[in-house]
Amino acid sequence: MGEHKNGYNEHGITHYRGDGAMRRQMALVLGLVLPLAISAAQANVVESMEYVRVSPAQPVPPGPRILVQEVFWYGCPHCFHLQPVLNRWLAHKPADIVFERQAAAISPYWLPQARAFFAFKDLGLVPALHDKFFNAIHIHHEVLDNAATISAWVAQHSHVSAARFKTVYRSFAVGLAVRKARQQQTEEDIHSVPTFVVDGRYRTNPSLAGGRRQMLRVVDYLVRKAQRRSGH
Repeated sequence: MGEHKNGYNEHGITHYRGDGAMRRQMALVLGLVLPLAISAAQANVVESMEYVRVSPAQPVPPGPRILVQEVFWYGCPHCFHLQPVLNRWLAHKPADIVFERQAAAISPYWLPQARAFFAFKDLGLVPALHDKFFNAIHIHHEVLDNAATISAWVAQHSHVSAARFKTVYRSFAVGLAVRKARQQQTEEDIHSVPTFVVDGRYRTNPSLAGGRRQMLRVVDYLVRKAQRRSGH
């Protein structure tokens, strides 16, 4: 399962509900103070504490855009709880970031869901089924851990038949994608999920960063670091 710090709790935003003038004052103060606080926090990101270098660095597509990869497992509760935070981050990410999900394949126990993800990807089902599959496992407590149960679930929640999905799930192409993912994750020294890799060079996770939200703050920092390195 994913690494996390014991005792870590994410804090929500407390809304002040006083009169309108006071709320406007508070909004003005926060608008001035929060960017400074965020900049100061990002300035304190420390290598080997909140992120580590991937050695050797992994190849990434050429060009000015920075690749950000999320390595996850559908059965991981930490990955599940990350999704709403990650979806908000994705909604506001800069255009020069290329985001890529990659199912973790480093444990034999994780392989059925890894195959499911790469089959979703092959069939163009990730946008429609990614969050639903997480919810099925963690909210509805469905046991989806083999070709038969996953294929039946897909048939219930998409236009793809169970037989068609099972064929893709067991295909050479999906098997190859799983093997490539496992090889890459081994080379990146990934042992837990969720883990993020930026530009094929930097790796972080909630345990290193201090939590899910902090991890995305570190990802933002690493994106800028990669941009400076490439001269963009």
